[in-house]
Amino acid sequence: MSDPSWGFLLVGSFAAVGAAMALGTLAALLRYRRTGEFPGVSADQPVNRRRITALWIRVGVGVVLTVIGVVALVDRGLV
Repeated sequence: MSDPSWGFLLVGSFAAVGAAMALGTLAALLRYRRTGEFPGVSADQPVNRRRITALWIRVGVGVVLTVIGVVALVDRGLV
């Protein structure tokens, strides 16, 4: 494999992990808002505001990782 393909694999994985983190967490938050059920939490346990805030921060971090990965791919001419 050539250097560009390794670069694409590394930076592309970085962007993909960020996108998965952002979209997966956002989907869980939207499901909670729509149905009142939160994935991974039993119905008798309330979801506190601190946890919701932490999940929104995770969405933000995932978006930032995705943007950094995509910008790196474009800068290196791999896309």
